[in-house]
Amino acid sequence: MRPASLRLSLYVVLWLFSFILLALTIARLNYTLHLPKGDPLNRGADFYDPVVVELLVDSFLAFAFVPFVFNLLNRFLIFDVSKAVIEAIALGVLWLLWLIGCGISTSIWPNLAFCYNFETCRVLAAMTAFAWLGWLTICALLVLSFISAFSKTRDSDLDSSDDMVQWARGVPVGAVPPV
Repeated sequence: MRPASLRLSLYVVLWLFSFILLALTIARLNYTLHLPKGDPLNRGADFYDPVVVELLVDSFLAFAFVPFVFNLLNRFLIFDVSKAVIEAIALGVLWLLWLIGCGISTSIWPNLAFCYNFETCRVLAAMTAFAWLGWLTICALLVLSFISAFSKTRDSDLDSSDDMVQWARGVPVGAVPPV
């Protein structure tokens, strides 16, 4: 599989995981901000988990970033910076944000197997699972973006240097180098 098609499929997967995580975090926030009377969770008082809001922001940023990479990145580049470098920086920020959200949510809800018969527990388990799946996808995209950023050919300012190796000056193999 070519790296470009692998990146495309990974971005589609990230977009899908981000959408699912966005929907799950919205469902969780809707439940905790509108608790029914007599609900045993938090004695029926409305609340929200800050990590759920953080995962909501993470998923929204990743959901909005995927189309931005393919269509609009060149339009908004003010400086003469490579698209691969901008993509690597943005993926690095997303990687850190998702890692924080995944880590905190896993530390708060490490094992929800005891309450799978309740829908809210299944939403929390799915939310944590899709957060980790999205983070793994970002890890793969980050590795591919580093490969893309560091494998670019660079022009040399030393065109007429005699101590430069022929292949570094761009002289084809078998050709006579200029004197």
